[in-house]
Amino acid sequence: MPTSAPPIEILHAPGHDSDYRVHPSVQHPRRLVFFLSLILCLAASLYYVYQRTPVYRASASILTVAPQHVDQQSQEANVQHVAVQRQLLLGQPLLEQLLRRLEDKGQASDLTIHDVRPILAVVPIPETNLVELRAEGPDAAWLPQLVNNWLEVYQEVRAQEIRNATGATTEALQQQYKMFGKKITEKREQLDKFRKNNDILSMARDENQVLARLKGLSNTLNTAHEEEIKAKARLDAVRAAIAQGKAVVPDGDKRELAQLEQRAQELREKLIELDQRYTREFLALEPSLKMIPEQLAEVEVKIAQKVGYGRNSVLTEAQQDYAAARQTVREVQQQLKEHKHKATEFTARFAEHEALQEDLLRLEERYRETEGRLVEIEVKNREQYPQVEVVEWAYKPSEPVSPLYMRDAGIALGGSLLFSLFLVWLVDFLSPREKPEALISVNGIRISAGVESPAIAERPPLDQLEASAVPVLQGPHPRELSESEVALLLAAADRSSKQLIALLMCGVTLEEAACLKAEDFDLENGILKISAIKERELKLPVAVVGMFQGGNPIPAWREAGDEGDDISELDALLHLVAVDAGLAEPEGITSQALRHTYLAYLIRQGIKFSELEQISGRISPTVLAGYGALSPAGPGKPLTEILVNYPLFKG
Repeated sequence: MPTSAPPIEILHAPGHDSDYRVHPSVQHPRRLVFFLSLILCLAASLYYVYQRTPVYRASASILTVAPQHVDQQSQEANVQHVAVQRQLLLGQPLLEQLLRRLEDKGQASDLTIHDVRPILAVVPIPETNLVELRAEGPDAAWLPQLVNNWLEVYQEVRAQEIRNATGATTEALQQQYKMFGKKITEKREQLDKFRKNNDILSMARDENQVLARLKGLSNTLNTAHEEEIKAKARLDAVRAAIAQGKAVVPDGDKRELAQLEQRAQELREKLIELDQRYTREFLALEPSLKMIPEQLAEVEVKIAQKVGYGRNSVLTEAQQDYAAARQTVREVQQQLKEHKHKATEFTARFAEHEALQEDLLRLEERYRETEGRLVEIEVKNREQYPQVEVVEWAYKPSEPVSPLYMRDAGIALGGSLLFSLFLVWLVDFLSPREKPEALISVNGIRISAGVESPAIAERPPLDQLEASAVPVLQGPHPRELSESEVALLLAAADRSSKQLIALLMCGVTLEEAACLKAEDFDLENGILKISAIKERELKLPVAVVGMFQGGNPIPAWREAGDEGDDISELDALLHLVAVDAGLAEPEGITSQALRHTYLAYLIRQGIKFSELEQISGRISPTVLAGYGALSPAGPGKPLTEILVNYPLFKG
């Protein structure tokens, strides 16, 4: 037979309600109060729920614009048009016609607008031209008839409006059409008269006589200037040739002059040949030979005469051509000057002509637009095509939309239970109490004789109690940050704060970070050497290495101190970053919170606690025991099988 163990009870502060016991005489009435109040309250609430009249809803859907043809694009939603149609559907005139229709059909002879309007509703479908017509009431069979009659009356009203609008629009457009036609006739007569009075023969500006004459004179003046320049250049060339002693003859004498020069050259050559053989005295005695010098002299005389005559002739001709070209330029300039005044007046008149022509074109454009609108109205013939499309007619509803009996019955049941429990508590609170028997108190544990407690009879072994007490003794862990919160910290941090956060998320403690120097960083190989507290080497992710490259000093927070930093200042730096990032409860975001977040990331992967210190440094066994609940079931994994880099620094 098991040994009876005394029950254990935790002591309460003096004056606590548990120091008193409910009097035994009120133990049984509590059940009576509970069940009686529950039955009465539940019956009353269920009666209220189910005695309410059911409300049914009948609805129909309509498209308030003309339906689109197959070859047309869909129209955009016209919010203003839908709002206008909603006011029309609930307006006084349309509801009066609805009541008259219902009265004629014998469906509602004693209804008024004040009776019908509250049960009708128009609900626009967002971003469409669809409108839902609703009617709610207790009569499920009558509601569809009401909605369908309401829809038929609306179709008739819209058709009448379209007929009236079409007739009024057509009449107004016809008047405008006639007025534009009359204006166009008057404007054309005015334009023709203006053309005749101002000698405007063509619609093209340059084709009229005045401007064509002006253009011809301008071209003639340009040609005359060119001829003058050419004549002056020829005169200068002739004078230069004469000054240089060159032979200048007319083109017609050049051939004859060339023949004479050739003849003279032949005689000179022959005479030179004779001079080499004979003397001039011998040549004078010989009749056949003495003629050669005489012939040469005659030819040279002719050449001199020809050159002199040609020089005077060419010079005179060049001077006459130059004088004629200059005279032509002066005459054309005078004619152009006289004609410019006429051209200026004609330009002003032609500008007025163009203005009149533009007025006529605008009138003709308005005339064609009006004509097109009349044709469009006639072709579309809106009276023959419906401008309202019924998407769905109303039908008899099968289920009420309110009240929700099942939901309300559940609420009634829950409320009744709460009310009954409250009455039991109230009865218990108002019942007399008696003092408990004196108990022996030892070290916060009350022991009293009595029936054996099942909790003590089946108490766990002592080693299990101690193991379960470890986390309690250790205390709560720091705040664990989510990946998004760490990302927000990095986004809000400056260079020094970003480096500090990255090192803490790589296993460096705040004390070790405060002692880091530039020579501890091997950025080329991505290695950080830690010599303080726990010597070890950490392989930094590429993203973290990039935070330390391209800037001095290393680390960046070294600007605040030379050899070492106050860890409280570094922790305060993290707090400021948390405030800038707009995170909730920034006071809980410390270096311990970041370290705890990284350790929890590693432990949840199942890392061996014995290899955890290779990354995070030394951790007391008591602290590691508190992390035991985070480790997954199964044997621990070696460091080589663990993703060491925090997800934000992967890649």
